[in-house]
Amino acid sequence: MVGGRIVTTMTRCRLASDADYLSRLELESVSQELQQCSPGLCIEQVGLEANLSDTAGDTVPNSPGRVAQLMRGLLGAKYDALVLNAAYLPSKLASGLTIGAISKRITPYDVLISTEDCLLDELPDHSTIVANDIRREAQLLYYRSDFKMVRSQGSIDSVIQKIRNEQLDGAVLAACDVERLNKQDHVVEFLTCSICVPAAGQGSLAVLVRSDEEQIKKCVRSINHPASYGEIIAEWAFLDHLGVTDKAPVGVLGRIEGKALELEGMIALPDGHERIHSVVKGSVGREAELGDKLAQEILEAGGRELMREINLH
Repeated sequence: MVGGRIVTTMTRCRLASDADYLSRLELESVSQELQQCSPGLCIEQVGLEANLSDTAGDTVPNSPGRVAQLMRGLLGAKYDALVLNAAYLPSKLASGLTIGAISKRITPYDVLISTEDCLLDELPDHSTIVANDIRREAQLLYYRSDFKMVRSQGSIDSVIQKIRNEQLDGAVLAACDVERLNKQDHVVEFLTCSICVPAAGQGSLAVLVRSDEEQIKKCVRSINHPASYGEIIAEWAFLDHLGVTDKAPVGVLGRIEGKALELEGMIALPDGHERIHSVVKGSVGREAELGDKLAQEILEAGGRELMREINLH
């Protein structure tokens, strides 16, 4: 049963993630949770190289090419289960793969780290901000058109160091990434959806398995968090109805409380000149229907024209 305790005679589950430090922390978190729920399971954490193939592949962590590469490794039975940040998971999986579990969601919002601990409204005019995400950039520019958005390579630690050295005025990052790295002390402000709607899946981890591996699926299912799973199903339905990827300037966040589900979403122009936002409410069990409803409302409110303008349709 989902959320139950499973004792299994299975001797091994090869559990993998990407090779960067944050992904390895996510892997460790899932591994510990699985061990608690399935004490008879012997978990082997598989260490992956930056490049999994003989050809020149995408080695940027969480990039679409890298995620596809990792999923091919799972399909090829190089490991039994794959841990991925749900925010970077495509809404449609490759044939032969399925979601074994969605972990309990931690803080799904984006956060601000800044020089002199300035709030977003307190930052000087024309401040240089790193977001490294078109969704964040578009919404921040909608909120404050004077911001200068830049991209920065490297880890969250390197971004924080650049802010300390006054090379940057601020950075907007996923709260869950900051929390998993134990860098919460650097957070100045949590950005609500009125400023920045998160990415679909943000705050949860997804465990992928092969569709035909029933024993693995049964073990992994023990750590599934039903409310988080339901929220993310609604969010993916929203993206699917719009026909966009996670790389579009689109954000969505589901919230389940009891039997009620609220879904909030937006689409924006990359330059921040326009942002269309809406909220719908429904009930648990109708997640996909609610995602479709929210997408349709946004399309009818002008989202269809925005999508044509930025060549998403």
